[in-house]
Amino acid sequence: MKLRFRHILPIFLTAVIFSACVSLNSLESRTVAGLSDEQKDKPLTICVISHLNASYGSTSYPAEVSQVIRHLPNIKPDIILCAGDMVAGQKASLTDQNIHDMWAGFKSVVLDPIKKLEIPYGFTVGNHDASPSFLRDREISKNFWKENVKSTNLSFVDSTNYPFYYSYIKNNVFMISWDAAGAEIKPEVYTWMEKQLKSKIANRARLRILIGHLPLYALVESKNKPGEVNSDPEAALDFFKSFRIDLYISGHQHAYYPAEKDGVRFLNMGTIGDGPRKLIGNEAAPQKAYTIIEIPAANAKDFRYRTFTPGNQLISTQSLPDSVVGFNGVSKKDIR
Repeated sequence: MKLRFRHILPIFLTAVIFSACVSLNSLESRTVAGLSDEQKDKPLTICVISHLNASYGSTSYPAEVSQVIRHLPNIKPDIILCAGDMVAGQKASLTDQNIHDMWAGFKSVVLDPIKKLEIPYGFTVGNHDASPSFLRDREISKNFWKENVKSTNLSFVDSTNYPFYYSYIKNNVFMISWDAAGAEIKPEVYTWMEKQLKSKIANRARLRILIGHLPLYALVESKNKPGEVNSDPEAALDFFKSFRIDLYISGHQHAYYPAEKDGVRFLNMGTIGDGPRKLIGNEAAPQKAYTIIEIPAANAKDFRYRTFTPGNQLISTQSLPDSVVGFNGVSKKDIR
């Protein structure tokens, strides 16, 4: 009996390993096939939203959030990107139940209607979603997005570190969400991004978009200080240039401002939730806003923005100052 078992065991183990390899290869084949479909050059319409939340702990959303969501069937975007602050956390007095209730509110008001429309939803976590200083917030945020990953409808390239940093593709536009919920970008995030941006799928893409919550440079008076922007903007900009990032979408400042520096374009997003803010040195009244990015099938780098109030009034870039001077740098208006 022992001799027979010694003969059977290797056969059994070989069968298990072979079965696992077949399953893995089948999964990889399905993934590659799905990504292959998304590597075709097609026009791409992106609806960008940000700052959906209200006051700390709120489980409801300002009327403008639902107003924009209801307008999505008219916009017909191919993908929605959110620059963070989907819930109103980052307060020590909030209980676990409070935080779970906020995410349940987000799911009901925002995520479920988007899922019903079958529009992919790419997001980056904000400081009110998953601040690096609030580990409980981060854990609950991570669990929520793991449970609702199918609702994103994304074609992931790498979801190993989802929901904090991950890559995906749509109509041959390569996109990365990185963990910029705080001012410091960790070295392992840069290392991971470098591998992503050197990959075949990134090199074949016609455009590279990065989305993160904190911007590189300050834009509004209340955020014109360390901790409210990237801790090393020049290093970040050098990385963007070295690895050919075409567009960085950010939030946190609650002010719409399209900028350009050294060939990199920056879309600083406004808010559709509470708290729109004035740009530094600009007396114009702040407006809530969302943005539509139109990327043509050919000459993708010639993409254009159109930014609207939640009531769908176009915001002209001519109404914006030519530059904004913050404590850590100057943002010059993207005149394209």
